[in-house]
Amino acid sequence: MSTNGTLKYGLNPTVQLCGNISPFSAIYKLKQDDPDAHAKAIAELIGSDDFGEAVSEMAMIHIFSLSRMDHNHLFFQTNFDGDVVAYFEGFKPLEAPLREVLSHFEGAPAADAAFTDLLEFIAAGQVEVIGYFCGYPELTVNQIRRDADWRSKLIDMQKSLAQPAGKVAWGQSASGLA
Repeated sequence: MSTNGTLKYGLNPTVQLCGNISPFSAIYKLKQDDPDAHAKAIAELIGSDDFGEAVSEMAMIHIFSLSRMDHNHLFFQTNFDGDVVAYFEGFKPLEAPLREVLSHFEGAPAADAAFTDLLEFIAAGQVEVIGYFCGYPELTVNQIRRDADWRSKLIDMQKSLAQPAGKVAWGQSASGLA
């Protein structure tokens, strides 16, 4: 285990909003043989439907962003439900795509390295988050999804009750029918 931070995998504690949402930020250096190609490969991977569905299945990530800071470095930023150690351990189902993303960074663990080595590598790039904002810090991803599902069902019911059907009725907004 790494001794870089005070938590498991060498992580440092992060701030937490409303006892629920935590951030993690880190900076990583792209492999120098062709940084543009490595950045493009990462963008294609995390932009894929499979990766998006896998992240969505985790049901804890509010945002996930990789931004190019300069030609050689990427800034990783994410907000998620729970604490930072549980978040890292939640990536186990994404181990294969995680290995593929990390393979584009300088100093990343070998393809056959233990999963904990991947987590320690990610933790080693951690930078301190001083503050961040979330519109709904008291809600989990699953609560937001549940509320969105109820809203959608309510809008469908309103549409079915509109007189005449499919048109705006008195007291109903056009945006509520969309």
